[in-house]
Amino acid sequence: MGTVLVIYHSAGGNTKKLAECVAEGAQSVAGAEVKLVPAGEVDYDAAAAADGIAIGSPDYFSYVAGEVKAFFDKVLYDDRFKNKPCVTFGTHGGGGKVLGVLDNLVKAIKFKPVAPGVLVKNAPDAEGAEQGRQLGKALAEAVA
Repeated sequence: MGTVLVIYHSAGGNTKKLAECVAEGAQSVAGAEVKLVPAGEVDYDAAAAADGIAIGSPDYFSYVAGEVKAFFDKVLYDDRFKNKPCVTFGTHGGGGKVLGVLDNLVKAIKFKPVAPGVLVKNAPDAEGAEQGRQLGKALAEAVA
């Protein structure tokens, strides 16, 4: 079964809560091995070895968090990440443009998106949490 890495940044806790939902959804797929990792603590060899990656960020000034951008900067020319199954997720307090930025970064790396991203305003409510779980499940099923 596949390994899923859920990478996120969260200063206020909202994106971490959504990341936990994504991880929970991935873990619902039998045999999936799921690791939840803050973006500033990513082991790049472990990330390259993962079968699929979920990447999440809060919306900061209509852009991703610096730690998430640093992840993309680090893997830009690393062929081990090309065509790796990927999903994206984000939280916002009113801007709501972070998914578009994540989509552009995913295209630049040549990740392989397997499901539309999930965007939640503030902390995930019941609907947002379920969307996060479904996103994680879709990724785990894609790498199964």
